[in-house]
Amino acid sequence: MTGRPLIGIPLALMIECEHWTKLRWDFTPEATGRAWQITVLMIVFSSVFIFLDTNAYVALPSILSWMPVLLLPMQFVQSFGLHESLPLNTFSFLARHRRQRNLRFGLTEALIHIHFGNVYFVAAMVASTLGSQANWWPFLPGIIILTGWLLLSVSRSRPISLLISLIIAGGIAVGGQIGINKLQDFLQFGAYQRDSGLPNSKTTMIGQPGPIIQSADIVWRLRLEGKSPPPKLLKTASYNDYHIGTWKTMVPGGVEFKDLDTRLHQQVPYYLLAGNLTEADQFKAVSDSLSRFKLRGSATKETPMPLTGDAASLRDFEVDGIERNELGSARVFPTHSVIDGSVLWGGENDPESAPFSKEDLAIPFSEKETLKAVIETLKLDQQPSLEEKLGVLHRWFQKEFSYTRNPTIRASSYVAKKPTAMTQFLTTTRAGHCEYFASAAALLLRQAGIPTRYTIGYSVLERDAKRQEYVIRGTHGHAWCRVWDTKSSRWIDFDTTPSGWGDMVSMQNSWIQSLNDTVQRLREDFFLWRSQPSNRLAVTLVMSFIGLCLISFIASKLWRSKRRVVTSKKSNIFEGTVVQTPLNALEPQVAKHLGSRPVGQPLAAWLKRLKSAQLDASLLDEAIEIHQRLRFDPATPAPADQDRLQKITQQIESIIRQKSI
Repeated sequence: MTGRPLIGIPLALMIECEHWTKLRWDFTPEATGRAWQITVLMIVFSSVFIFLDTNAYVALPSILSWMPVLLLPMQFVQSFGLHESLPLNTFSFLARHRRQRNLRFGLTEALIHIHFGNVYFVAAMVASTLGSQANWWPFLPGIIILTGWLLLSVSRSRPISLLISLIIAGGIAVGGQIGINKLQDFLQFGAYQRDSGLPNSKTTMIGQPGPIIQSADIVWRLRLEGKSPPPKLLKTASYNDYHIGTWKTMVPGGVEFKDLDTRLHQQVPYYLLAGNLTEADQFKAVSDSLSRFKLRGSATKETPMPLTGDAASLRDFEVDGIERNELGSARVFPTHSVIDGSVLWGGENDPESAPFSKEDLAIPFSEKETLKAVIETLKLDQQPSLEEKLGVLHRWFQKEFSYTRNPTIRASSYVAKKPTAMTQFLTTTRAGHCEYFASAAALLLRQAGIPTRYTIGYSVLERDAKRQEYVIRGTHGHAWCRVWDTKSSRWIDFDTTPSGWGDMVSMQNSWIQSLNDTVQRLREDFFLWRSQPSNRLAVTLVMSFIGLCLISFIASKLWRSKRRVVTSKKSNIFEGTVVQTPLNALEPQVAKHLGSRPVGQPLAAWLKRLKSAQLDASLLDEAIEIHQRLRFDPATPAPADQDRLQKITQQIESIIRQKSI
């Protein structure tokens, strides 16, 4: 299920080899403790490496999927040791030292033993659930069969209980799969909105009262190149159709993403963000005169790229592909979980298509009356130029409105003749977050006949002077407008959110956040360093050498301490006829009261324990004496002895039942 058969099959053969080989080891408590220490070191080292080498939000599932490999030392001790179970204090450093102290002082301690094979079985099942093939249809029947096999090895006498257990196991398998998928989604995307793809719609928080929750984790890191100025806004997506708090992408003929064209310049490939460019325009898009910045961050399949509105081209990103739609939204298909490259911007090419006559001017019927009233009040349609219209609107929002991350506006139905959330924002409340300001500005400008699009992304607010880079966090997520300028035939950014909003989302300089930032930077930087071909080879060689040395050391120790616990059948196994007497038939009845007869204990010695249970000692002694004679006397047994032992056995059985011994 994990897609690692070259690892899984040898592991399975190694563990099952227990049934095919005579080799065993007498692992002492100290040796078992060392095996657990090796296991812990493997888990810790692998966890650190996986965390540094993969997306931080999927590290836990990845670690769990490798548990069958990491727990192998303990399973080896269980499978090839001379003991049927392992003491529970093996897994606790403090418990082991306490037992050693008790032994030094002559104190006794009751030990709890477990069979580690059950733990290993569960680890293998969890790993398979997290595997890339876990959604394949044979998974559920497979886990039920394996669980049934495990239960069948424990008890064969209760088929109904086994059937019920299998049904429960099937339910647990389905529920566990759903639960683990939800847990993985939560770990990957959290309780806050994080770029997890580029959907064709964006549901805003308009009309939903309550605080806005965003993560303070670093999403991207931006480093300027040369004397380039820092960008103010980085967009991830644009939308042009609004309806009751939701923005959608509406394009004539349907939304379609297309691969970016490429151009080779000075032996370096560039991804061109605008399509259908002439040769001269392509040269401008890769010109050294353009402003540029380095962008570094974690990315998954279809992650939106944060780009300036006038981004021209991209270079140095290790990706399987980059796509763009008609509204200039770009998404990346990264080769690795961390990407790093340069963004060129500030040129004349526009990655967005020209306005669509219908879609970029559409206004919901429920908002028209309010929008007209605002336009008339501001005399927006009487302003002679686009610059003056934008200036009037911007000053109005700055002066008459306030920014809050805990709005009180609640959505209401227009059918019920109650004001919509947008109407409440524009007329009475006049307080909200960036989604209110961006949506209101877009609709007002459309009412004034200006094509406008709603845009989301990030505001570049935080500069790390020590590292000479800008940090973009989840709390820097922002919304604004893209307005069509007919004079230049280009889209321009227009942000009406009050300028003080950035101070309200500034990072709290807590030591926890600082530690989290340091770990994230270390993880991303280490991954990119290791991904370089020369470093990748060096890391592989060093790790392989260390691994081979460790395996060789352990293998040599095991080889010198090996044992053969089974010799030839002729010297160890009795091949003669075993005589059974009526007293043997009494064993199941006695076992109900004395417990199972210990392995290797003679029947006669075991039955003598009945003397202390109000049973006539002379009767039991006579039965045992006849039993021993019938079994071991080389003379031919007398028929009377057989009959006498049968009667005594019946009497003993009757006494046991009557006295409830």
